[in-house]
Amino acid sequence: MALVMSCALTCACYSQDASPQQPQQPPPPPPAAGNPSPTPAQNATPTLPPPPAPKPPATLPSTAVVPLDTPVLTLKGACKPKAGTTTPPAGCVSSLTRAQFEKLTKALTPPDRPAMPPDVLRNFATQYAKLLTFADAAREMGLENDPRVQQILTFAKNQILTETLNQHITEEYSHPTDQQIEAYYNANPKKYVEATLVRIIVPKANGAPDNPKRPDEEEKAYAEQIKARWVAGEDPDKLQKEASEHAKAPGGSPSVNMGARRPGTLPEAHESVFDLKAGETSAVFADPAAFYIYKVVSVRQVPLSDVKSTISSTLQRQMITDKIQQIQNAVTPELNETYFGPAPTQVPTTIIPGRPPRGGPPAPGAGAPPPPPPPPAPQQQPQQNAPAPPQ
Repeated sequence: MALVMSCALTCACYSQDASPQQPQQPPPPPPAAGNPSPTPAQNATPTLPPPPAPKPPATLPSTAVVPLDTPVLTLKGACKPKAGTTTPPAGCVSSLTRAQFEKLTKALTPPDRPAMPPDVLRNFATQYAKLLTFADAAREMGLENDPRVQQILTFAKNQILTETLNQHITEEYSHPTDQQIEAYYNANPKKYVEATLVRIIVPKANGAPDNPKRPDEEEKAYAEQIKARWVAGEDPDKLQKEASEHAKAPGGSPSVNMGARRPGTLPEAHESVFDLKAGETSAVFADPAAFYIYKVVSVRQVPLSDVKSTISSTLQRQMITDKIQQIQNAVTPELNETYFGPAPTQVPTTIIPGRPPRGGPPAPGAGAPPPPPPPPAPQQQPQQNAPAPPQ
């Protein structure tokens, strides 16, 4: 029940009313025969009706209007005593007070979602009434004691507990302290270095008929010459133009000024540039299309105040992942390979709250294991209308 209602709440979409459109006026009738058509100045301007007044914003009921102990959902005709008894069946619900109903919706609504507006709240109450009605009919038929139903309820309970644990961990580590943020900043100073860079790109010949490819050694030697001339003091703009013309690169000569950059903004193979000091020139980096040479103009340490929010987000992800790993690594599952077969060779999946596992389909719940496969249908007669496994 909780899974179904939680899904209904999560998938509810709140829409806004579109602005009312003014009605179009019909075109004037054609002039009678023999009468000249009136000029625009002679036509009276049609008067459009005023647009309807905007609806006041919907508000949730207050205790002054609906007390907390007043029923807000009543199921007339529900929970009838069985023949020969005067008490309603155990577990049957015939009404909910406002306090009970709001306690239910609050428990099922995700913490990051706003309260439901009245129209959605009413629709939820209608659907929940139907759920109670059918659940009561199932209990009357004794289906709640069906062994298969008991297994599904047990699995659903464990899945809900797993999701609740994920939410608890996420909330617990969602606000790193100032001391934790400062400690992370001091322990990772290289992550928060900002360098102003100049870069020369030395393209390689593209292999066109008028620009045949050259041996790699020749291309690399030319790039090294460009670097040596730059270190000797030649103008980088002039060298960049010469290198582009040498390779007959389309699009002209790119700008050499890169501005201020931080670690993580360059190709991974070029990240060593941030270890250089002001005035130093990098080694020649290569890829299949070109060579790259960097020079550091200036370096500064980014103050903590500028990266505090970034560090906070990094710590959130790190602490949540560490806690999930701690719980997960405390237990080692062992599968009987005679029954399940040998394990496939693959990278172990790490489940992070609120995220689908990498390399696979989205998990049914954040951090929850996938549902078991449905039982095979009989060969003689396929099973019809079998309920799907809990999601």
